[in-house]
Amino acid sequence: MTETTVLAALEYVSQKLIAKGIHVQMILEGEALGCLFLGSRDRTSSLNLHPTTLLTPRTQTHLTRALHRASQKFSLPPTWARIAPTAPNSTLLHRSLLQNEIIFSSEGLTVLAVDLCFALKCKLEAVSSYCDAEDVEDAVVLLRRLVRVYRGRPLTKGYILRSWPKIVVSDLGLLRVGREYEWRYGGRGVAGVNDEYMGWRREGGVGWDVGLEELERMGRDSGTYGCEKGMPDVMMDFEAIFRTDREDNWSCR
Repeated sequence: MTETTVLAALEYVSQKLIAKGIHVQMILEGEALGCLFLGSRDRTSSLNLHPTTLLTPRTQTHLTRALHRASQKFSLPPTWARIAPTAPNSTLLHRSLLQNEIIFSSEGLTVLAVDLCFALKCKLEAVSSYCDAEDVEDAVVLLRRLVRVYRGRPLTKGYILRSWPKIVVSDLGLLRVGREYEWRYGGRGVAGVNDEYMGWRREGGVGWDVGLEELERMGRDSGTYGCEKGMPDVMMDFEAIFRTDREDNWSCR
């Protein structure tokens, strides 16, 4: 599904809901963020949506019906929009609402982006497991947005690991994304992961086109890491945020 088709389908759903006097607010996660928000993907296979409040039976019925009609009208797969049965945990909900990154807004429907730190950690987990080019691209674009939010400072390894700690990422995954980020934007996006190796690349000692396999063989992923300074002050209570883990109804897709 292209961005144009998805947005047209969402507008159709919105009109059906408002005709019944209903407005639904939902949070989007998963690969669709790359297509509808980040611009890192041309297409998406489905939308993973979580309502911000528990839907009433009436709202659930009309929403399901509107989504089904939209799939027929725009020739979309029957599962083009997957609606979670419950709202996200309170921490993730709070952060996503506070972030207020609007993907789609109309009279009957509003769709917000999930917390970008959560989205980045999910992408890093995917890159750590299997290095898919689209996941790397998503992660680099997410990292760029967060570096801008944090006044141009790179995210440290320690900060990334503490954020949503149940989502596991490897040093190699961080290095892959950091390498691509630095090659593209000319500055660091991640600090504290094989800084010596990245320094060789910046100084021309190792070319940017050299793969990472040699790093694995050298065993440098078990080295010592610095640059564990805290992030700049922002309008969020990170200590409280990191204290609460995501619940089982949220997964990285």
